[in-house]
Amino acid sequence: MNDLQSKLEQVKSNESWLEKIKRYIPGYDGYVNRDNSRELDTILRNKLAVLLDENKTKLKNTVSVLSENGNLLSVTGLDKIDKKNETVIAKLRSAARGYSGAFDVVKIKEDKLNQLYQFDGSLLENAEAVCNKFADLESKAKAKEDLAAHVSEISDTLDGFLNKFDEREDILRQL
Repeated sequence: MNDLQSKLEQVKSNESWLEKIKRYIPGYDGYVNRDNSRELDTILRNKLAVLLDENKTKLKNTVSVLSENGNLLSVTGLDKIDKKNETVIAKLRSAARGYSGAFDVVKIKEDKLNQLYQFDGSLLENAEAVCNKFADLESKAKAKEDLAAHVSEISDTLDGFLNKFDEREDILRQL
């Protein structure tokens, strides 16, 4: 099973940014069609929000394990990363719809769309990294490891994701 999983990970690591987005968003092939781009922008942001929403369960499991082990009070910052995760999710869900529509006066050039699609691929990678860090937090709690540094690292990663998302908003304004 591990051999199969490692081969799958190897294949995934060789995927282009477009292939990674296609894997996450059904119907992404139509994303390159500018007529559908506003709707698909919303779908992408909602998919990112759903991915990050799964961190709530991981954090609840972490708190539960820490509580069972009598270590809950020794770990600070869990509420902080929970609130930051919520902030990222809210920002993803409430952001303005991007791109110009089919009948808008200003049309987006194909090269600018490709730039944005590459950026979207990197956002997916960032979201996966955040989710992996929350999964690691849960594992470390079960292994009774010290979590202080990891909580701080998650906080920094969430800050980085917010900054990256703000960059995306800047790109949309330039289009």
